[in-house]
Amino acid sequence: MSTVIAVTQRGGRFLAHLGEMCLAMCVGAVILNLMVFRGAALIGYPDLYQRFPELSTLWIALTLSVPMAAWMRFRGHDWRPTLEMSGATIVVWVLLIGIYWLGILPKTSLLEWQLSLACPVMAAVMLLRFNLYSGQMSHGRMAQVARPA
Repeated sequence: MSTVIAVTQRGGRFLAHLGEMCLAMCVGAVILNLMVFRGAALIGYPDLYQRFPELSTLWIALTLSVPMAAWMRFRGHDWRPTLEMSGATIVVWVLLIGIYWLGILPKTSLLEWQLSLACPVMAAVMLLRFNLYSGQMSHGRMAQVARPA
């Protein structure tokens, strides 16, 4: 019975951590994107996303990554797992832009795909380090494991 409880606790910690990271991503992205896109509209670029879809989608990927990375660092994560999770949204951006340039994905779908894949891709990266994100090892221990001897 204690094994079931331990697995449940680890799974719960993992899901809580995932929720915390998605919340940091979303709150940060909403604030930063409102500032930039509304600011651009005020200075004469109301259609910034339509005119520059690649750069706009890159900006959105960055505004998803940076607040989450800042929160991870605040919570004591080492740089390696922070960069792995942050890099996930940038990798999604690179893939989406490639698919867009090939003519497979329409410009109007870039934003939707970027936003809908951000948390699932981050969750996949987190699963690769399940022991870290489920509380099995401390962030300091993760730093020792991540660095070669």
